Amino acid sequence: MNDKHRRFAAEYVIDRNATQAAIRAGYSPKTARQQGEQLLSKPDIAAFVSEKQQKAIDACDLSAAETMWTIARPLRGDVRKLFTSEGTLKPITDLSDEEASMIGGFEVIKKNAEAGDGHMDIVHKVKLIDRARYVEMAAKHFALLTEKIELSGKVDVIEVLRRRFKRK
Repeated sequence: MNDKHRRFAAEYVIDRNATQAAIRAGYSPKTARQQGEQLLSKPDIAAFVSEKQQKAIDACDLSAAETMWTIARPLRGDVRKLFTSEGTLKPITDLSDEEASMIGGFEVIKKNAEAGDGHMDIVHKVKLIDRARYVEMAAKHFALLTEKIELSGKVDVIEVLRRRFKRK
């Protein structure tokens, strides 16, 4: 592998976009798409890319079980548990992993809600994650969302083939 090939492979690992990797490696933008495809088909480049991707995966120290747990965690959370029995929001440091994983964003606003009362009010805005997306990921993992096409009726395949080949 020459230096340009190594540069392409290193760039490809970043975003897995062969065209952009070829451009960043110094290939012409006009031919980058074709160059990217050709370069990825070379055994030495494919091996280099595979090795780099495996190193990136290993560096994350992430397992399939941990990934599934990360998907399951927000599904197990209960939005009611984000609040105290008095109805105020719990401090974020007091939330369990499941409760915290339901939060997609958090904003604290300090303002005087009633003009002239001299009292500073604190407003907490909590944006919850898109729970439906996590349900969909889990359902796909367990093959609960596979699309099935069912056909019914009676077709004599042999007769259809005979008729088709008689015409020619």
